[in-house]
Amino acid sequence: MISAVFVSYRSAALAERAIATFRGEARRTGREAEVVVVVNSGDGAERDALVPHADRVLLPPRNLGFAGGLNAGIAAARGGTLLLANPDLLFCEGSVAALVDAAEAGGILAAGPALYADGARSVLLPPAEEGRPEELARRTLAADPARAARVFRRDARRAAVQAERAAAGESAAVRGLSGALVAVTRAALEAVGPFDEAYPLYYEENDWQRRLLACGGGLVYVGGAHVVHLFAQSTKTEPRVAAWFAESEQRYYAKHFGETGRRGLARLASCAPFEAPPLPVRDGLSWDDAALAAVAISPFRHFRPFALALVPPGERRWTPPADLVAAHAGEALFVRAFARTTGSTLAEARLAG
Repeated sequence: MISAVFVSYRSAALAERAIATFRGEARRTGREAEVVVVVNSGDGAERDALVPHADRVLLPPRNLGFAGGLNAGIAAARGGTLLLANPDLLFCEGSVAALVDAAEAGGILAAGPALYADGARSVLLPPAEEGRPEELARRTLAADPARAARVFRRDARRAAVQAERAAAGESAAVRGLSGALVAVTRAALEAVGPFDEAYPLYYEENDWQRRLLACGGGLVYVGGAHVVHLFAQSTKTEPRVAAWFAESEQRYYAKHFGETGRRGLARLASCAPFEAPPLPVRDGLSWDDAALAAVAISPFRHFRPFALALVPPGERRWTPPADLVAAHAGEALFVRAFARTTGSTLAEARLAG
């Protein structure tokens, strides 16, 4: 049996869509499947809305956090292979089968998909970063406008490699996977142990994946499994998100890297706020240079992290997908067209709407 465990927080409508697309893809595998939803909001109405769509809905008496929600859902699930998921996903054709095959390939493995920000799958979400002090150093560099270009070029190279794997349907061993969706066998979960519930939100997946690698396991990016992730939909109205992130980040780096991690966080915290000239507000981008181009899309002016859209050869214009714009209406989204070979900027703007 394949079990999908969704942790929902004020996300009933999103979770309903995710469940429907999971069930459709699970049927393609020819195997029995179930859906377990953990409702972390404490809202009985959210639970009641999801009962018709799931095999089991849990309503804990308090918010367990994402880690605690996963642990509760895993305990309630019956499947030998599990998909641990955010509620804001849409499973594309063949995605469940590809993820399950990768997770069941043998050994202690966790598998993650190619994640897209739009239904047309034209905007690929950024590769997951392994949480290490080196990553804190890159974030410190990216906060300095004079040195940010170096980090951007490195990130652009990584994003291009991921885009090539997704386009070719290739899988590869990686050092980190997005926590939005991970496929894993029951045996692997038992070998690694439960998610650490001391993380209020964020970094619980980094912690668990680091423990998986430490016990000889592997992480697999499955380029042939395409999933749409309507990211940050359930957290954008939650005022405690920044505090939860900071608490989890402090815990993760102190737990795994001790004083080195604490010093890295202190250096990052001491950085002056990123300052750059304001960008014009546009509906899209256009540029004159004939270089082969790509577009970075980010909620941050320093473009870290960023999603990637590849521009067809010869094109000198890019318009954002309508569903991406609608999902982030009222939020700041910055876009940058850049030359794929050099990383040099061709055009920049802030998206209208």
